[in-house]
Amino acid sequence: MPPSFPFGGMENPCLTFVTPCLLAGDRSLADVIIHEVSHSWFGNLVTNANWGEFWLNEGFTMYAQRRISTTLFGAAYTCLEAATGRALLRQHMDLTGEDHPLNKLRVKIEPGVDPDDTYNETPYEKGFCFVSYLAHLVGDQGQFDSFLKAYVDEFKFQSILADDFLEFYLEYFPELKKKGVDSIPGLEFDHWLNTPGWPPYLPDLSPGDSLMRPADELAQLWATAELDQRAIDAVSISAWKTYQLVYFLDKVLQKSPLPAGNVKRLGETYAKVSNSQNAELRLRWGQIVLKNDYQEDFWKVKEFLQSQGKQKYTLPLYHAMMRGSEAARALAKETFAATASQLHSNVVHYVQQIVAPTGT
Repeated sequence: MPPSFPFGGMENPCLTFVTPCLLAGDRSLADVIIHEVSHSWFGNLVTNANWGEFWLNEGFTMYAQRRISTTLFGAAYTCLEAATGRALLRQHMDLTGEDHPLNKLRVKIEPGVDPDDTYNETPYEKGFCFVSYLAHLVGDQGQFDSFLKAYVDEFKFQSILADDFLEFYLEYFPELKKKGVDSIPGLEFDHWLNTPGWPPYLPDLSPGDSLMRPADELAQLWATAELDQRAIDAVSISAWKTYQLVYFLDKVLQKSPLPAGNVKRLGETYAKVSNSQNAELRLRWGQIVLKNDYQEDFWKVKEFLQSQGKQKYTLPLYHAMMRGSEAARALAKETFAATASQLHSNVVHYVQQIVAPTGT
């Protein structure tokens, strides 16, 4: 699709559309392709009956994506990727507030609620956590995989609600139904569906520790006022794959603003990262630049926003600009004025709400 395509992919049956942002040159963003293919079962063969149940599409697809990824790339790398997804969910909920009604899995579509607004990290990552929790209750991966096949077979070519799925789940696992797993305090199925906020259960990502720990430690080194260059130089990131770099940059972003001068040194030390054309890295570097008001690299933010219109990349950068310095806010308005005509109408609408909220 053209660069203005606002989504990572769109799972039309037998004809998936994807953003050119995926063409990183090293197949490092192939997880999006896995995701869209997984929609052949979750979303296309079995579909949510209304947009308030969007998590039935995306939560299951995220789960399937990561099951496939585990087989292809191993548990460590998949857990690392899942950790970056969890960071996106954290950013989303910090921005909107955990109690925002859109941070429920079951969203009430009523007057004033745009179904397009359900497209956020909650149905994806919180939905993934709920499906992972249900697998955790089963306690056997093979049994849960068999259940997913039975679920798809039971509801194929139908549009369903969460109640349909959960009823089938409890009938398929009568021993769990007998134990009353749907009403465990704090983890009630109703709580999962109808209470906004952070997931009450998080899947174990510790298999990714071997990849996450070095990135955590390196990010901490860059957050200190007096940089220990010897310790920094002792950590080689040349063999790190994309999601390990993404995880590292997420941690740097969480620790930002950094002490004066550190972002400049960071960009110079890892020029292949700060100058990367990989969209996931460009997003994170742009967020770091803006949160640290590193104006020397503001041009990279503008260039990235001019090169594509994917909602996942565009909106976080505009949020960061409008929460930043006066120069960052000016950059937002200048960039939007220059790019609005090339953006999808939905993205234009959301950016307008960020740059010039109604009533201001």
